[in-house]
Amino acid sequence: MGYPQAASGSPAVSRTHRTTATLKLRKGAGRHYLVQSTLAQGTELSLVEVQGSWAHVYVHQIYGWVPNIYLEPIPAEFEETPALRQEATEHEPVLTRYALIETTHETTATLNLRKGSGTGYPVLKVIDHGTRVRLILQQGLWSQIQCNQLLGWVPSMYLHRLPARPAQSGLIAVPNQRALTTIRLNARKGPGDHHGLARILQADTAVIIVARQGAWRQIEREGERMWVPASQLRTVY
Repeated sequence: MGYPQAASGSPAVSRTHRTTATLKLRKGAGRHYLVQSTLAQGTELSLVEVQGSWAHVYVHQIYGWVPNIYLEPIPAEFEETPALRQEATEHEPVLTRYALIETTHETTATLNLRKGSGTGYPVLKVIDHGTRVRLILQQGLWSQIQCNQLLGWVPSMYLHRLPARPAQSGLIAVPNQRALTTIRLNARKGPGDHHGLARILQADTAVIIVARQGAWRQIEREGERMWVPASQLRTVY
């Protein structure tokens, strides 16, 4: 797989993980690859994909590889939105606050939400059967999910995908799927070749899929949203 070219400005994806030790950032998934830089413990970075025991990451405007075992998720930040709750006395409503989360899956059993992708990691919380969560990342038999204000891991086999809700325009939201472009392509301002050109993307550019409509996918790159054919994207985990 070719390496995405480092782009100026903000990274293609948000910072999702941080290092738990001082690590060498290598050009490939193995200790025999050239060291590009050294990352201090606690360095925040963006996880692009996982291959075996190695993680492909974006940090300090370059792409590279580090051992996956030395990464931990950064707790998600949520936007709080006011809501009204009616007291039992039915007097004046009380203003409470709750965190908004776009759920994508439902648990099919009572699960231990763990700090990492394995039963050897500590349990953060016990999740009830039927809890709605948001899928963040899949790694082998485990999935990283967002449950209320917690980010953790559960076995993938106990997650059931919720049916997508298409908007009136036919646009269907996608739960932030990471992907790479397969060729050099023209990104459009809308879902179709008749729309104006938004940007030219090089092959192996890291993007986030945020919505779909027919054979087209809406992607996000450096804070800008645009459209490309689904056939010219390769999803990564």
